[in-house]
Amino acid sequence: MKLRTIALGLSLLSTSVLAQDYQTEVNADYLTVDSFNIITLSGAYYFDAVSTENTAWAEAAFMGRKNNVNLSYIDFDGDADAITIGGQFYSNNIYAALNLNYIDVDGSDSDTNISGELGYFFAENWLVAISGNDEDFSDTLGLRTKYVAKLDNNKFFNFEVAYSDASEDFTFVGDYYWTAKSSVGLTLSDQDGFDFGLQASHFFTPSVALNVTYSALENDDLVGVGITGRF
Repeated sequence: MKLRTIALGLSLLSTSVLAQDYQTEVNADYLTVDSFNIITLSGAYYFDAVSTENTAWAEAAFMGRKNNVNLSYIDFDGDADAITIGGQFYSNNIYAALNLNYIDVDGSDSDTNISGELGYFFAENWLVAISGNDEDFSDTLGLRTKYVAKLDNNKFFNFEVAYSDASEDFTFVGDYYWTAKSSVGLTLSDQDGFDFGLQASHFFTPSVALNVTYSALENDDLVGVGITGRF
């Protein structure tokens, strides 16, 4: 009887770990490069609950096409900071995002602009979008595509390509999820001074994930660590 009770308890625990909805996500990240420190705090509220069932957990909101409002704050080593207030909206196969961005440099110079993105889902989990901002739209155009493939045995692969018209740079990102909770990825870009990047993420519980990043730059290395909380 005790053995059966323990087995039932483990089964229920396993079920709760594998599938749990959330409606709020918060992130805290710390990055350092060449003795320069960057701290990012961000959060998103989803109008409808986001399910992690049959998804890569880190991609659940994208795969579920969940409307949200979000807020982020970035501190650039005390020399500058940035605040972004935005939202992402999905309607059938149409995707749209709008952000209000404020940047303050050393308390003496500030800038505010509006950026946006418009996209279309050509297939399940395959988005193509164009972006720009109101300061100089023709010089800030960007194009990106993102596709999350469902593989066998609850495995996933995320593939992204982005092009910036301002810098004429291409960026490629690939993330392999060997379980729905865990991923490792590679970032490649022809951006000047960038060699390659590595990233990994793991959800220890449905509510807590650890994220790490490493980028090999021409003159130094960038290392980052972050934590994600979901409620």
